[in-house]
Amino acid sequence: MTKTWYLVTYDVREPKRLRRVAKALEGYGTRIQYSVFRCRLQPRQLERMQWELTRILDPTDELLIVGLCEGCAGRIRTKGHKDSWNEKELTFQII
Repeated sequence: MTKTWYLVTYDVREPKRLRRVAKALEGYGTRIQYSVFRCRLQPRQLERMQWELTRILDPTDELLIVGLCEGCAGRIRTKGHKDSWNEKELTFQII
């Protein structure tokens, strides 16, 4: 299965939930700003991440997940962040 880039951002009003959301997202991607993560996920991983976050978030909290096509991810420009959004998926596996 191919992986897709997602930009995930959130606004959580309670500090304990805020830490739990950040901790959960660390398992799926890389923090690029305080409440912004980039994640490269397969469809099943995206479903799992959304399920985990809905169990943590309160109705007053906000979550935004933006899917990015390869072309869009390739046009992202950053300053101060060394990781590239242009990672090519491996077509082989070393065993």
